[in-house]
Amino acid sequence: MSTTGDGRRELRFHYVLDCPCGTTLTGVSEDEIVQTSFAHLNEEHPEMADHYGRDHILFMARRVVAP
Repeated sequence: MSTTGDGRRELRFHYVLDCPCGTTLTGVSEDEIVQTSFAHLNEEHPEMADHYGRDHILFMARRVVAP
C-alpha cells in the first residue's frame, strides 16, 4: 500500500492464476498475467495453448491486494 500526496492510502493490486496442474502464476498487471499464462501454457501444456484467449486468462485470474 502506498500513500498519495494528500495522505490517502492507495491500494496496489496484482493478479494470481492457479493452473490446474498446481502451478501458481502471478503478474503485476493484466498484460503481465496474460503473458505469463501464455508462456506457461506453451511450455507446459502446448496441446491446450490454442484453446485459451486473453479473456479466458483474465476470467480465471484473481485480482488481489499486493502485500
